[in-house]
Amino acid sequence: MRRFLGIIAVFFIMCSVSNAEDRRIDTSKLVIMSLNAEFLWDGVEPEEGRVDFPWKNSQCEAEEHMKRVANLIIVSNPDIVNLIEVENIEALNTFNDKFLKDRGYMPYLIKGKDSYTGEDVALLTRIDPEGDSIARDDRTAQIGAVKKSVSKNYYAKMTVNNRKLALIGIHFLAQPNREDRRLQREAQAEVIRRLAEEQAAAGYEVIVMGDFNDYDGEEACRDHIDSMPITNVLQIVKSMDTGNPSDDLINAASFLPKANRYTALYDRNDNGKVDCPEELTSIDHILVSPGLKSAVELVEIPHAHDPFQVTDHYPVVVHLKLADTPSLAPATKIWISGLLPNPEGNETQNEEITIKNLGLQATVMAGWTVRDLSGKTWVLDELATISPGEEKTVKRNGQKMALNNTGDTIELIDPSGKIMQTVTYHKAEEGEIIKPSDE
Repeated sequence: MRRFLGIIAVFFIMCSVSNAEDRRIDTSKLVIMSLNAEFLWDGVEPEEGRVDFPWKNSQCEAEEHMKRVANLIIVSNPDIVNLIEVENIEALNTFNDKFLKDRGYMPYLIKGKDSYTGEDVALLTRIDPEGDSIARDDRTAQIGAVKKSVSKNYYAKMTVNNRKLALIGIHFLAQPNREDRRLQREAQAEVIRRLAEEQAAAGYEVIVMGDFNDYDGEEACRDHIDSMPITNVLQIVKSMDTGNPSDDLINAASFLPKANRYTALYDRNDNGKVDCPEELTSIDHILVSPGLKSAVELVEIPHAHDPFQVTDHYPVVVHLKLADTPSLAPATKIWISGLLPNPEGNETQNEEITIKNLGLQATVMAGWTVRDLSGKTWVLDELATISPGEEKTVKRNGQKMALNNTGDTIELIDPSGKIMQTVTYHKAEEGEIIKPSDE
């Protein structure tokens, strides 16, 4: 019954989006993240799959895992999240409703066919897909004597800044160095290549993202230890129209320094430690159409979290600048322009946040707050009214939320509860003023 309700939930979401909405804060940019969440389960019976992990069958522990994964998303604040290893639509809804509340995401998951692990790929997006365009591809492809489908995939089409984008989320067969899985994974790659080629032929710029469970052997994309694949998986997917090299997809990893190219931990000796560098490799990728190359503003693989405590994969994040000209200033744009986490003297009194009005009209600050990831807040009412272009500073004065000296992530919340800005900063020296970007 629960699985049936999940199908209804996806169908309802798909059919209810008749007029696509764009809930990005900065509509000149598009930030995309792909993250293997490592068994994002809800702990509610019946549990999917036959694989055991510490938080299986425990709703409390499963939701604690969800919270830690959500914090990775909050820090990067992507507009689109390709989420891998999700149990089902119920788990995805719990994750979105409890831990990403008011961040503008709509959840999508179409049940796959991996009954052994029970895993699926899912989409969280601030930009609604076109009509009922989100679907999965169930075809098979043959490489040599092996036929294989992609048990975990979806594709979705949307228009962003007048550009037609086709997103393809995937999770391929695991264990990149097993010879007996080489042809199976190559067959999966051929399925996705055909799908991507079809979307491009229909006028869409393509983004293929997910856990490929394989290395990219192209010199400009190799990971930090030059891991070489035994397959042609990445080469197959990237080739698109095999007779037209100009349409080959580009691996976002090529925009990163080589030392930063690792996305996953494999604890080979199971000792609970990262034995660098051999245990860290790149098997998660975001591939983009050539037409998007000039729009790539920044690529990140944040390595801040402990892979033994959250997920054994790191997120891949691509920032695209899609508007050729800056957006007009909105009527209301309140922004955190400065932080003093480590002041001289009593920190509970003297920590400071500076707020700037980047909008076109004066804004009354009653009801505005700043919130940290634990849910504690600063109230900004005492700033009264801020005129366009004006900056005002508020001291902590004993409020519960602290600006941690060692680094933190905080959010600016408007009176309706909408998150207007997310700021992540690192360790602050005494007296140091942190200056977030105005972008």
